[in-house]
Amino acid sequence: MMTKAASSLAMLLTLAAPAFAQYPGHVESAKKKAPSVRAIAVLEWTGDTGKPSASRIIPISVFDGEQYQPGGLYLAKPEPLALEPGTEYVLQDAGIARGLFDINTAQDVDGYWFGYGSWKPMAPPPRKAKPKQGRNMPQVVTDAGDNRPHFKGRGPSGSSTSTDSTSGSASPSAPSNSSAGDPDRPTLRRRADSSAPAPASSADAAAPEVPLGGADPDRPHIAHGQQTPKDDIQPAQLTGVPTGLQQMIAVSDAGEGEGHPFVYLWNDPADSDKMKEQMEIAAANVVAAAAPPAKTAPKPHTATTAAQRRKAAAAAAPPKPVFTNERFKAYELTYSGGATLVFTGETTDKAGKVKYVTVIAQPDFNGVPKVLFKSVTDDDHLDVTPRMRLVDAVDAKADNRGDLVFELRSHRDREFVIYRISGGQAEQVFTTGPLPNSNSQG
Repeated sequence: MMTKAASSLAMLLTLAAPAFAQYPGHVESAKKKAPSVRAIAVLEWTGDTGKPSASRIIPISVFDGEQYQPGGLYLAKPEPLALEPGTEYVLQDAGIARGLFDINTAQDVDGYWFGYGSWKPMAPPPRKAKPKQGRNMPQVVTDAGDNRPHFKGRGPSGSSTSTDSTSGSASPSAPSNSSAGDPDRPTLRRRADSSAPAPASSADAAAPEVPLGGADPDRPHIAHGQQTPKDDIQPAQLTGVPTGLQQMIAVSDAGEGEGHPFVYLWNDPADSDKMKEQMEIAAANVVAAAAPPAKTAPKPHTATTAAQRRKAAAAAAPPKPVFTNERFKAYELTYSGGATLVFTGETTDKAGKVKYVTVIAQPDFNGVPKVLFKSVTDDDHLDVTPRMRLVDAVDAKADNRGDLVFELRSHRDREFVIYRISGGQAEQVFTTGPLPNSNSQG
């Protein structure tokens, strides 16, 4: 029979058990990390590079951490997130930063949004101060307990300290999201505020993050840029698809990761010219394979010599195409992944018809290009097979892997597509869908 004391103890243990069972071992923070998003766009302009006479920026995609979203539609209010005023894009050439473009305005042109703004050069990297021997510098001392060296910092008063986390003021260069209101909102890149006076050491200080989206706490915002605006170029708004149109990849991302150059470095500069010749041969074979077979009248059977047969075969072989408007690029899309080659060009057949050819290839063990993708079209078939125009390689998913961006142009419209090269194949992973062409943009 259970005594009264034992009964009381059992009751206490029963009441306490749920409390012990519910103890998680650690307390989860309710604050979530804001999702990382990356916007990819194409800057188009006429005139000089860096000082265009007219320009516009076309949003391509926004990668939200899981999948591609259409850059011209994603979170529009009414302009899409990728074109909110204040958005800053880094202009890239094969992954190398070449300048900045700030969005000032955005317009809906026949159902698709275009951005307009200012082009400015990259700010020079901040100068790194030489370390000075002072009382606040870490010092290597020997612990008498285990004779293992360790670092010891010295505070302003001369006392040893291991961290400054107990200080009452935050670092002025640390970006703050306190005004964002919603930690779950995705962020892109926010341009620096040129209206505020720069601090005395502006080259070494980061601009504070300024959320976009106005008073709506649920509106995703675009993060700040770390650049100091200077020499802004405000070109006119580009319309149509004029002759001499130039294009460059633009990337906006709140992350501060290092850039990834995608230029393939040849062991010998002469190897580039040799590989270009190989790609011309591959493109010529692609054009020849796409041409319809020539119709010839049957000839009566007559005895011919071997020399006559060789001469007839040489005469029947089509001449090697002469390419114009050639463009040859060699990329290293992944670290130590070898070369990925892209060739585009134009050639005229015997009937005077212009053929447009695009070839994506990778060299095999013998240095011969293995064709992964090919496209041949002409002016009579552009609405069925659009002409492909290479824009550049870009890290569209922030995964240190390059993808290829092409423009597909037909008579009626055009679109931008992203191709991923993997496992010896070229796969289209995203398309913007039709965009207005010159006829609809004036």
